[in-house]
Amino acid sequence: MPDLTLDLRFLRYAIVTAEYGSFRRAALVLGVPQSTVSRRVQLLEHRLGARIFERHHGGVRLTAGGEHFLKEAAAMARGVQRAADEMAAARKGEAGSLKIGLFTSISSGFLSELLAEFRVKYPAIKLILDEDTAEANIAGAISGRLDLAFVSGDPRAPNCISKTFWQERIYVVMSSDHPLADQPTVCWDDIRHEDFIVSAGGPGPEIQDFLIKQLWAIGFRPSIVVHGVGRENLMGLVAKRSGLSLTTESSLGAIYTGVTFRPLAEVSDTVIMSGIWSSSNENPALKRAIELCVRIADDRRRTARSRPNVGSGIINNG
Repeated sequence: MPDLTLDLRFLRYAIVTAEYGSFRRAALVLGVPQSTVSRRVQLLEHRLGARIFERHHGGVRLTAGGEHFLKEAAAMARGVQRAADEMAAARKGEAGSLKIGLFTSISSGFLSELLAEFRVKYPAIKLILDEDTAEANIAGAISGRLDLAFVSGDPRAPNCISKTFWQERIYVVMSSDHPLADQPTVCWDDIRHEDFIVSAGGPGPEIQDFLIKQLWAIGFRPSIVVHGVGRENLMGLVAKRSGLSLTTESSLGAIYTGVTFRPLAEVSDTVIMSGIWSSSNENPALKRAIELCVRIADDRRRTARSRPNVGSGIINNG
């Protein structure tokens, strides 16, 4: 059996020689002495146990076997080069993949901006999104199943780094014909006797905990039904007056027929959003994502400081 663990430079010399039909012309193109090209092609032929070229006074020409060999070998060489380029790009954080866990809407807001800019800036990096509860996302960051997870609050987890990037105002979601839909804002006292619905996944458990905390604080025990549906079907249930729900302002970028969003009256009713990742995660694409998160967060803070708070944030989808 011939030794096929060949130096790719030997193969390249043979390919260039075949293209130019001469060791001398190949040497000029490659920028090496002619003797180097000739010796390495001879060594390649020796390892293969067959002639690649027929030598003649005017140069060289491929043998039938040599033509077949170089055709297949050239394709292999291109594949190796492509793989090497991809590995180099991944090492620099310009290719590869990035697994992101989230539990809020990407229709508008910070995450929408982040994903849009990331795709433009790093088109060769494949983004893989996984929507789940905050607890599952944090577990994914710890285990390495996720490179980066976005959750509410300021999470703490072993061997992980977390950073707060933005905050969102909380909105009450109701059917467009609900009596409260005519109000510019809603306070907790307005909804203390209402029925609420949440999803089992995504932000559902956090919304449920938030409702219980806020309404118990004013002496009411909320009625909450948990549905095993996604965001779109939950909004459909709200539109059919199955109950109210809560969401954050990132959801305002989506259109849900028959649904109205009203902000809570207390401006303090906001939720901070953080990113969390494993301190041992060496994915270069993660570094690129965090850098972009920091830049977007800084830009949004500067923009918020430079303009007054205008508008009520009222959204009527119906």
